[in-house]
Amino acid sequence: MVTAEIPLAGHASEHWRELFGKLAGHGMQGSRAEAEEREDRTWVIVWLSPTRLDFHPEPTLDAASALISQVNGVEQEWQSGAAQIEAAVRSWWARQQG
Repeated sequence: MVTAEIPLAGHASEHWRELFGKLAGHGMQGSRAEAEEREDRTWVIVWLSPTRLDFHPEPTLDAASALISQVNGVEQEWQSGAAQIEAAVRSWWARQQG
């Protein structure tokens, strides 16, 4: 078993890490990947299991990279949606006070 550790730019939210774990369970056929929070940043760990001598890790690493991008997009949408709801709640509260 070989591991590849991919550093992210910084710390990912708990929501990001959970979403990555769920999607990685379905999208990393034949390999395992998870997001791990460390002191300096979040890392994506990919376990590669070479089953043949001609095993090439590139497709699996490409899949992990694509999954990171996908989760980043979903996280941005989720944060945007949360910000809109928060603004609506604040607006509602302001009307209640007025």
